[in-house]
Amino acid sequence: MARIITVTSGKGGVGKTNISVNMSLYLASLGYSTCLFDADMGLANIDILLGYYPEYTLEDVLSGKKSMKDIIIKGPSGLDIIPGSSGVKLLADPEQGNIEYLVKSLSELGEYDYFIFDTSAGISKNVISFCLTSPEIVLVMTPEPTSITDAYALLKILCLNRIDSTVMVAINQCMSMEVAYKLFAKFREVVQKNLKMDIFPLGTIPLDPHVPKAVKEQEPLITRYPLSDAAKGVKNLARYLISKGSTELNNFELKDFWQKCIERLGSDLVLAGTKVQKPQTSTPVELSIEQKKRLREGEQASAVKEAKEHKPPEKAPEKAPEKPADKVTEIVPDIVIEKPSVTSDHLDTGSVLTILDKLVKGISSVSSELAAIRRLMEDDRKRAAGR
Repeated sequence: MARIITVTSGKGGVGKTNISVNMSLYLASLGYSTCLFDADMGLANIDILLGYYPEYTLEDVLSGKKSMKDIIIKGPSGLDIIPGSSGVKLLADPEQGNIEYLVKSLSELGEYDYFIFDTSAGISKNVISFCLTSPEIVLVMTPEPTSITDAYALLKILCLNRIDSTVMVAINQCMSMEVAYKLFAKFREVVQKNLKMDIFPLGTIPLDPHVPKAVKEQEPLITRYPLSDAAKGVKNLARYLISKGSTELNNFELKDFWQKCIERLGSDLVLAGTKVQKPQTSTPVELSIEQKKRLREGEQASAVKEAKEHKPPEKAPEKAPEKPADKVTEIVPDIVIEKPSVTSDHLDTGSVLTILDKLVKGISSVSSELAAIRRLMEDDRKRAAGR
């Protein structure tokens, strides 16, 4: 049985795939049998980060052309990599034969100590299904306000779908440990208070110019620049996972994981506060000329009857006037958490989280929460520009 871990994020561009690749490589280098699964739909890029160009992908497995063993790429330190592609989309509506073949292929892979899924960013049915099925989740975020709010939005959707996984937070691209500590402490407080769930710190990766260099060179960070600050941060994340140890809850049969994940992909999930139903197809009805004529005559007769009865048309309920943007600032307390001197992208971290804490109390939907936060941020920028 393997420890199955899903690495995800609310926002793209936060370094999620880089963390997945390098953390998996480090686990493999320590002697743990590790498999990295690229679960990013249509935008798979794990193989590109490593400089590989696979001939076959998951789509070939789902179509029955290849087995799972046929598409595995052997990476550095003995890491097994399963390249993803648009084939992952077929999981949303697979045929029974494909499901059986996929589960059979996975059961032939053998045992792993760690099986790591790298999902796409954002809130989609595929991401939510992988997260809900995985016993452990690594949520990657940065100190930027958009990353913070999108990470909260993802957690809220997972809560609406009754998540029972262990969620660990990795803060990437951080300017200092002080910023990371205060950010996680406040974020955890907001999540505990409003979502009634707990999250745990996994670690921090500092902002490091070696990361984009390694990406351009298509080499893993921990092998290209092993002494860099970011490489040390990734290794610390992996060490924490190892020290956390495995329990029966974390150990999972791969075939059972896939069976449950596919069931969720085919079921209704709560996304953005509404239930996403399976698309229903219906055959359009073609009306004859005579039927169309009778339909028009019936509509006219109905209109004449309504006029004779002097029934005024029903008025649509008036919309409440939108709250002016400048009034949103009233919810900001006079004192927010102290912030060290960092770049402009990180200056609003404390205040944004404080605003988030206040907003969630009285706003039910994720979209309205994020709109209020971003409106306030825009006002702050305008005031700063006017100085």
